[in-house]
Amino acid sequence: MTELPLDEVTRDAAGLGGLAIYVLVAIIFFLLGNIKVAAELIIALALLYAVIAVIRTIFFRKRPDRQKYSGFFTKIDASSFPSMHTARSLTLAIILATVFTQQTIRILLAIAVLGVAYTRIRLKRHYTSDVIGGLILGAVVAWAAIKLVPFFI
Repeated sequence: MTELPLDEVTRDAAGLGGLAIYVLVAIIFFLLGNIKVAAELIIALALLYAVIAVIRTIFFRKRPDRQKYSGFFTKIDASSFPSMHTARSLTLAIILATVFTQQTIRILLAIAVLGVAYTRIRLKRHYTSDVIGGLILGAVVAWAAIKLVPFFI
């Protein structure tokens, strides 16, 4: 059995903050009939994208790996602050923690968020302050989505 290189493990861990995982979880809750949680996740995702697009447009910060860009939308993606992966992972974890109240699951969710935060720095996609900004934004957006959903459902 061959060992996985640390960078490959790091990239895989960063995937926990990826859009595909987030959307898959929202779809699963929708299909299971838990419309409230699915709505919280979708509203939170929309808020994250809107807020991060505004922040990155106003406050452009080059990524540590100096990602290149050629237009407005690629410039937003090439901006480092705040970390979308980190914000998305914490938002997902907080919303899931309202569903899964077992301490073990909540600890695993926290470990996953910390893993995503670490990998964003390790892969040189973000600075520490970008990740901290993502954590703060993720917590605020999760709280807002949880409070907003009762007005829509």
